[in-house]
Amino acid sequence: MATRSSAADRRRPTPGDLLVVLAVAAAAVALLLALRQESGNFLTASVVLDGETIAQYDLAALTGPVTLEVDGALYPLTIQAEPGRIRILESSCPGQDCVHTGWASQAGQQIICLPNRLVISLEGRIPGDIDAVTG
Repeated sequence: MATRSSAADRRRPTPGDLLVVLAVAAAAVALLLALRQESGNFLTASVVLDGETIAQYDLAALTGPVTLEVDGALYPLTIQAEPGRIRILESSCPGQDCVHTGWASQAGQQIICLPNRLVISLEGRIPGDIDAVTG
Protein backbone atom coordinates (compact mmCIF):
# COMPACT_ATOMS: atom_id res chain seq x y z
CA MET A 1 0.00 0.00 0.00
CA ALA A 2 1.43 3.37 -1.07
CA THR A 3 1.55 6.14 1.46
CA ARG A 4 0.54 9.62 0.52
CA SER A 5 2.59 12.64 1.52
CA SER A 6 0.99 14.98 3.93
CA ALA A 7 -0.19 18.46 2.94
CA ALA A 8 2.71 19.98 4.88
CA ASP A 9 5.23 18.03 2.76
CA ARG A 10 3.67 19.31 -0.47
CA ARG A 11 3.91 22.96 0.65
CA ARG A 12 7.54 22.80 1.70
CA PRO A 13 9.86 24.69 -0.74
CA THR A 14 12.30 22.61 -2.72
CA PRO A 15 15.91 23.51 -3.55
CA GLY A 16 14.72 24.35 -7.07
CA ASP A 17 12.29 26.92 -5.65
CA LEU A 18 15.17 28.61 -3.84
CA LEU A 19 17.20 28.83 -7.07
CA VAL A 20 14.29 30.46 -8.90
CA VAL A 21 13.83 33.04 -6.13
CA LEU A 22 17.56 33.87 -6.13
CA ALA A 23 17.64 34.20 -9.93
CA VAL A 24 14.65 36.59 -9.94
CA ALA A 25 16.17 38.69 -7.13
CA ALA A 26 19.54 38.90 -8.92
CA ALA A 27 17.85 39.96 -12.17
CA ALA A 28 15.86 42.67 -10.36
CA VAL A 29 18.98 44.09 -8.68
CA ALA A 30 20.90 44.07 -11.99
CA LEU A 31 18.05 45.91 -13.73
CA LEU A 32 17.83 48.55 -11.01
CA LEU A 33 21.58 49.19 -11.14
CA ALA A 34 21.58 49.44 -14.94
CA LEU A 35 18.70 51.94 -14.97
CA ARG A 36 20.18 53.99 -12.14
CA GLN A 37 23.52 54.43 -13.90
CA GLU A 38 21.93 55.65 -17.13
CA SER A 39 19.53 58.16 -15.55
CA GLY A 40 22.18 60.86 -15.03
CA ASN A 41 23.69 60.68 -18.51
CA PHE A 42 23.50 63.59 -20.94
CA LEU A 43 22.00 66.10 -18.48
CA THR A 44 22.63 69.68 -19.63
CA ALA A 45 21.63 72.91 -17.87
CA SER A 46 21.06 76.02 -19.99
CA VAL A 47 20.98 79.45 -18.34
CA VAL A 48 19.01 82.00 -20.37
CA LEU A 49 18.89 85.66 -19.34
CA ASP A 50 16.44 87.94 -21.16
CA GLY A 51 16.28 85.55 -24.14
CA GLU A 52 20.05 85.09 -24.49
CA THR A 53 21.91 81.94 -23.41
CA ILE A 54 24.66 83.04 -21.04
CA ALA A 55 25.89 79.63 -19.87
CA GLN A 56 25.53 75.89 -20.41
CA TYR A 57 26.72 73.14 -18.09
CA ASP A 58 27.08 69.42 -18.75
CA LEU A 59 25.99 68.37 -15.27
CA ALA A 60 27.06 64.76 -15.78
CA ALA A 61 30.63 65.85 -16.55
CA LEU A 62 31.13 68.23 -13.60
CA THR A 63 33.59 67.01 -10.99
CA GLY A 64 32.92 69.67 -8.38
CA PRO A 65 30.86 72.78 -7.62
CA VAL A 66 30.80 75.63 -10.18
CA THR A 67 29.52 79.12 -9.36
CA LEU A 68 28.21 81.70 -11.85
CA GLU A 69 27.73 85.31 -10.74
CA VAL A 70 25.07 86.99 -12.90
CA ASP A 71 25.76 90.70 -12.39
CA GLY A 72 24.10 91.77 -15.66
CA ALA A 73 20.64 90.94 -14.35
CA LEU A 74 18.26 93.54 -12.91
CA TYR A 75 18.73 91.84 -9.53
CA PRO A 76 22.19 90.22 -9.28
CA LEU A 77 22.14 86.52 -8.46
CA THR A 78 24.45 83.54 -7.98
CA ILE A 79 23.93 80.16 -9.65
CA GLN A 80 25.59 77.04 -8.30
CA ALA A 81 26.03 73.83 -10.31
CA GLU A 82 27.29 70.51 -8.99
CA PRO A 83 27.57 67.08 -10.56
CA GLY A 84 24.00 66.17 -11.55
CA ARG A 85 22.19 69.25 -10.18
CA ILE A 86 21.89 73.05 -10.30
CA ARG A 87 20.22 75.82 -8.25
CA ILE A 88 20.05 79.56 -7.68
CA LEU A 89 22.10 79.96 -4.54
CA GLU A 90 21.19 83.58 -3.82
CA SER A 91 19.38 86.45 -5.47
CA SER A 92 18.51 90.03 -4.60
CA CYS A 93 15.09 89.81 -6.30
CA PRO A 94 12.09 90.65 -4.10
CA GLY A 95 10.20 87.33 -3.99
CA GLN A 96 13.10 84.87 -3.69
CA ASP A 97 10.94 82.19 -5.36
CA CYS A 98 13.88 81.17 -7.56
CA VAL A 99 16.05 80.56 -4.49
CA HIS A 100 13.29 78.63 -2.71
CA THR A 101 12.88 76.34 -5.73
CA GLY A 102 16.05 74.57 -4.62
CA TRP A 103 17.99 72.02 -6.64
CA ALA A 104 16.91 70.87 -10.10
CA SER A 105 18.31 67.50 -11.12
CA GLN A 106 16.01 65.90 -13.71
CA ALA A 107 15.49 66.51 -17.40
CA GLY A 108 12.52 68.80 -18.00
CA GLN A 109 12.84 70.74 -14.75
CA GLN A 110 13.19 74.53 -14.80
CA ILE A 111 14.12 77.24 -12.34
CA ILE A 112 12.64 80.62 -13.21
CA CYS A 113 13.39 84.07 -11.82
CA LEU A 114 10.63 86.28 -13.24
CA PRO A 115 11.97 89.69 -12.14
CA ASN A 116 15.29 88.93 -13.85
CA ARG A 117 13.74 87.18 -16.86
CA LEU A 118 16.12 84.29 -16.16
CA VAL A 119 15.37 80.63 -16.90
CA ILE A 120 17.49 77.60 -16.09
CA SER A 121 16.33 74.57 -18.10
CA LEU A 122 17.52 70.99 -17.74
CA GLU A 123 17.61 68.87 -20.85
CA GLY A 124 18.77 65.33 -21.29
CA ARG A 125 17.93 61.85 -22.35
CA ILE A 126 18.78 58.29 -21.50
CA PRO A 127 20.78 56.48 -24.21
CA GLY A 128 18.45 54.33 -26.31
CA ASP A 129 15.35 56.46 -25.67
CA ILE A 130 13.09 57.03 -28.63
CA ASP A 131 12.88 60.72 -29.47
CA ALA A 132 10.26 60.54 -32.24
CA VAL A 133 6.90 58.89 -32.66
CA THR A 134 6.42 56.79 -35.76
CA GLY A 135 3.09 55.68 -37.02
